[in-house]
Amino acid sequence: MIWEWLAVLTANNGNCAYCNEASQTMDHVIPFSDGGADELKNLVPVCHTCNRSKGGKTPPAWFIGMDLTIRWSGEGSPQDGASYQNSSLRDLYLIVHGEVMELLDDLDKVAAEINDSKRLEWFESRFRWYGYPSVTYGVPRARARQEERIAKAKEQGYPDLDVEVAEILAQDQFKAVQKLLDQKLSPRPIDPSSS
Repeated sequence: MIWEWLAVLTANNGNCAYCNEASQTMDHVIPFSDGGADELKNLVPVCHTCNRSKGGKTPPAWFIGMDLTIRWSGEGSPQDGASYQNSSLRDLYLIVHGEVMELLDDLDKVAAEINDSKRLEWFESRFRWYGYPSVTYGVPRARARQEERIAKAKEQGYPDLDVEVAEILAQDQFKAVQKLLDQKLSPRPIDPSSS
C-alpha cells in the first residue's frame, strides 16, 4: 500500500538507512528470501545503490564483506597485510565489528521510528485510500505531492485527524472572510448607463 511505502521512505529524514543518501526504495533488513518478514518492522528506507549491493545478505554480512574487501589487500598473512594501518585480520574484524554494532543500533532507531504507533496511524489514516502503487499513481509521485504535508506532520508530532481538519477549516474560513472583505472594500466600477 502507498501509505506503507510513504511511512518507510520518509523515515530517517527520507535518507537511506545504510549510506544516508536520499531513499528511493525499501529494503528487507532480514532478506525476504531468507525468511525475513514482509512487514514494516523488517523494512528500512534505502537508496537503489545500497539495495542492489546488499542484495540477499543481512546487514552484518554485507557490511563486513564490503568493508574487509576495501581494507584487506589480500596480500600478506592474517597477522598483517591490511591496507588500513597494516592491521591484522583480527584487528580489522574488531574494528568492523564495532561499526556493525553501530549500524545495527541505527537500524533499530529507524525501525522504532517507522513502527511508532502514532506515526503509523497518521500515515494509514491519511493515505490508506491511495491503495496500491499503480502506473498512474506510484510511490515517487505520491511522495513528491505529499512531502510538505508529511514534514509538517512530523514537526507537529503527527497530529490527530481532528486537529488537522480544524486547521484546514480555519484556513478555509479565513480565505472566505478575506474574499468577502476584498469584494466589499474594492472600488466598484461605475456603470455609465445607470446615470
